[in-house]
Amino acid sequence: MDRSVSIPTLLEIAPGAVDELGALLGGVAVDLERPLVGTGGEQTAGVAERASAQLPGATLLTGLVGDRAGVEALVGEIRAREATVCLAVGGGRVIDTVKHASAQTGVPFVSVPTALSHDGICSPIASLVGAEGRRESLAAVMPAAVVVDLDVVRAGPARATRAGAGDLLSNLTALQDWRLAAARGRDAFDGYSALIAEASAHAFLYLAGAAEELSLETLARGLVLSGLAMATAGTSRPCSGAEHLISHSLDALLREDARLHGEQVALGTLVAAEAHGGVPAELRAAYDSLGLPRRAADLGLDPAVVVEAVLGAPATRPERYTILDELDLSRDAVKALVARALDD
Repeated sequence: MDRSVSIPTLLEIAPGAVDELGALLGGVAVDLERPLVGTGGEQTAGVAERASAQLPGATLLTGLVGDRAGVEALVGEIRAREATVCLAVGGGRVIDTVKHASAQTGVPFVSVPTALSHDGICSPIASLVGAEGRRESLAAVMPAAVVVDLDVVRAGPARATRAGAGDLLSNLTALQDWRLAAARGRDAFDGYSALIAEASAHAFLYLAGAAEELSLETLARGLVLSGLAMATAGTSRPCSGAEHLISHSLDALLREDARLHGEQVALGTLVAAEAHGGVPAELRAAYDSLGLPRRAADLGLDPAVVVEAVLGAPATRPERYTILDELDLSRDAVKALVARALDD
């Protein structure tokens, strides 16, 4: 089949990259005449100010929180200011807001993550909260450039980095679900994008517990490759299966009290792996090494909440066939599955 994939013109993963942003972007085909920099709250404002200082005439907008209303407001600002490029400096909520607004306006988007919390740093999909408080996955654009400052992400919350590790390792169960769906005639499987997603997860899996700098850089590269896998496939399938449906279900149950996406996905990955035949020893070892949640209590949750999430997971995306569609979803059976997977 014909395949056309947009990939970032620039990928820079290095210490001090934010303070070289002007020079880095000046070397690629990005119009820096009227840059607009979007960020979130106080935690990322300082980095966004440093980034803006590298771009003469840049407009800095704060308060992006990852909802549809914020996208609409940002679209208005982009058009009113005739922005030539939009930069997202922040975490997942900021990046998803800017990438979706860029998709609506046709203005190039640059991803400058301040945390490695999930694979949205380089993907064509935005996760946003709608008017009713429900999270939605929406089409967006691939970034024109990705700049990861290792000094910045290292200084960020360790919890966010662990969440990113959970999101990357979930590729392993997502791919099992994708292959299963293809075998049942419920989806088309693409070996090329699957290879990218699997290789990035395995590279990080086998480096879990390595020196911090190497592990952090491998995580950054893995999350970027996950985004590329989704872009190549034209679907989130390479990186999203039953474990993500469980996380979506937890979002619906917990609402404002939801944990970080990657933390919830990490728990969902253990449940999905157990459903596929058992959690591999090397995956449990990686969880221990990285400090990922092994039990519901690790996230301050009652195991009963996880059971409810698994029961409700298939309804979050009925069209996405996963191992959950082949399980006995009686409450007792799911309770036993969760107990085996999470050691609860």
